[in-house]
Amino acid sequence: MQTTNPIAVSVLIRTFNSAKTLERVLSGLKLVEGEEYIIVDSGSTDSTLSISAAHGARIIHATGPFNYSKSLNAGFRAARNPWVLVISSHSIPVVADLLAVYRSVARELPPRVVVAYGPSTLDGKGPPDEQVRHYTQENYRSVYTACTNTNTLYRRSIWEEVPFDENIRTAEDKIWLLEVLKRDYAICLVPAARTLNKSQYSLRYMFLKGHSDFRSVPHKPQSLVDLALAVGSLTKRFLRGGMPVGNLVRFSAHALGQFFGSRQDYDNTPGK
Repeated sequence: MQTTNPIAVSVLIRTFNSAKTLERVLSGLKLVEGEEYIIVDSGSTDSTLSISAAHGARIIHATGPFNYSKSLNAGFRAARNPWVLVISSHSIPVVADLLAVYRSVARELPPRVVVAYGPSTLDGKGPPDEQVRHYTQENYRSVYTACTNTNTLYRRSIWEEVPFDENIRTAEDKIWLLEVLKRDYAICLVPAARTLNKSQYSLRYMFLKGHSDFRSVPHKPQSLVDLALAVGSLTKRFLRGGMPVGNLVRFSAHALGQFFGSRQDYDNTPGK
């Protein structure tokens, strides 16, 4: 049964051997009465589950072959609250109270706005203008790259109407977004709800993730100039200070994977 608090949040985190960053994520979130952590775990063998249990999380063990959408849907089904924050196990809050920022925004959102995206940054920094902005199918493209399941607050009711598609391999967040926009819903960007993306995945994983992500949505081939601009942008951020060297290397591998993925045909078949 869901809480009677209309802005209470269920925090949903998908994990797999996430111990290196999970403690910092959970410690950076301040639940209030009636809120909860939900962990959907895909077979961790490190201390992920003990860290989750220490924070009072409900743990759901994902079964069968891994599928991003399947894990999300399992977590949403278990969620008791009207709002669900989907946050990555390596997306570390950099504001004093991330959930308070989201609750404040949720109080003011009109019913048509069904999801609020917070930036998952590579350096923890944000723009000086932190005004919440709304977008529709007509103007969402300027923030499309920020619309991911790394740090996002959903109305649970919209998930009941549009669950995540389990018949795809990846890019479930992008496909879901396009579907709700087609239904004339709106979204918003919350610049103040920042996190630091401290991915701990291997270079091989990041390359393959970038490759798979790009192939999973209709796309045009990237040029070497596109690749150089992407890696150059990451390098500039690193040289300015603040971005961990691990992020520079990992996300450069991701950009390289996107480049090669863009030069192959569209394919979002499960299991590939």
